[in-house]
Amino acid sequence: MKKQTPQEKVAEFIGANPASTKEAIGEATGVKGIVLVNTLKKLTKDGAVTEEGKGKEATYTASEEPAAEQPAAETPAEEVVEAGGQEETKPKSGRDNSTFKYLTSEYKKGPLVRQIISDHVAATKGKISYKQLKEAFSDDLLKRFGVFQDEDTARELSGARDRYFFKPEHLIKLKDKTIAVCNQWTAANIRPFLEAAKKLGYKIK
Repeated sequence: MKKQTPQEKVAEFIGANPASTKEAIGEATGVKGIVLVNTLKKLTKDGAVTEEGKGKEATYTASEEPAAEQPAAETPAEEVVEAGGQEETKPKSGRDNSTFKYLTSEYKKGPLVRQIISDHVAATKGKISYKQLKEAFSDDLLKRFGVFQDEDTARELSGARDRYFFKPEHLIKLKDKTIAVCNQWTAANIRPFLEAAKKLGYKIK
């Protein structure tokens, strides 16, 4: 039997339980946190679900005539440029290839973040927990995707595109989980991460 995706689980539950709150949906489906938030946004955007109210009081009901799911079309003239929370696009010719100096090397944005997370974990000899690392580098530093996620969550959030570093040598082992670092960074959305890293003592130029 094919395993349901988070989107399928949530849509099925909402279809059978109109006017459900986010909390009720999460408890019933097991889809929670940032994955649930993104799933509800996608279903609402596609017209499969309608949202009433805001914040914790918001309820979700299946639309009577959900929009037909269309395959995502990519515009040749544009591409996602290491996009963050706003899914930024820009012409290919305008890709931001700026680099940062960390220790003795130059890094592009994504590799820089991965290296710092890796060094932070290495400093604890791998004894840091997933929760502790989230406290140091919270999801608030990169809306939608988070700085990093456990490998399974990262793959769910990625969808058809690798939005995290998934190569075996790029995965990072913690005390209790294996994580993947996000690669969706722009010159603008990396700023909160840089500020957080500098507060922890990392020197980045």
